[in-house]
Amino acid sequence: MISMENREFYTQKEIPEEEIERLKQVEYPNLVSETLLSDFDLRGKSVLDVGAGSNVKFAEFVFGKDAKYVPLDIRADILGAMKEGLEETGVPFYGVRADVKSLPFTDGEFDIVHQRFVLMNIAPNSRKQAMQEVLRVGKSNVLLLEYNWRTLTSSENPKIIERFRNSAFKIFNRFSVEPFMGEKFEELFTEVDLNLNFSLRHFKREESVANIPELILNLRGFYQTARDILKDDDLAKEFKKLIEELEKSPVKFVPPEIVAAIIKK
Repeated sequence: MISMENREFYTQKEIPEEEIERLKQVEYPNLVSETLLSDFDLRGKSVLDVGAGSNVKFAEFVFGKDAKYVPLDIRADILGAMKEGLEETGVPFYGVRADVKSLPFTDGEFDIVHQRFVLMNIAPNSRKQAMQEVLRVGKSNVLLLEYNWRTLTSSENPKIIERFRNSAFKIFNRFSVEPFMGEKFEELFTEVDLNLNFSLRHFKREESVANIPELILNLRGFYQTARDILKDDDLAKEFKKLIEELEKSPVKFVPPEIVAAIIKK
């Protein structure tokens, strides 16, 4: 039986191992982040990565641009995975464990603040405060990236993608995840500050079977969450069935777009 109480996923006692592995293997979101940061001269700058996760590739990119990279996450295990990954790269580790709603930094301490898929994963009544915090500690530019699941489609096999969406939303609903956060930036920004100077960029991918490995990574994370955290055997079985079907017969589909907000201060 699933508890009716909504919880924030990333404040759970333990994150499924599949989710940590998935975060390590994220490729396309890194490409989007690197594309955005390539518009800035990072030499000698400080970059705060709020909700950094365990993927070291973005850290390597920032360090390679002669900037100081500071990853922040609420999870000690996530930061530990990043520290371990960075030990072989030569990138110094300045990880900070903290809540996105209360950043332990002074006003304007970082030249650039980067935040990816955080707002969608925290409770709705926390998003305004989290926004205010990144704006407070950022000196010049704040970059926010969020998914918009409205764009998840497949012309080849819409039914299996719809099954994936419906099952994923059962997870999202239990953890207050907002799958359409990318299309809600303007609404949130109006609530935070009517005078925010921002622009939006939409990163969309073509429909392709090459996107399937990423989808299966997501399914494995959802499967373990349903099985080990929610204790929902029926939902776990559905995720396992989807994994087996897609591994056997991959389909072309369009992943959710990433919407990037660039805020200039």
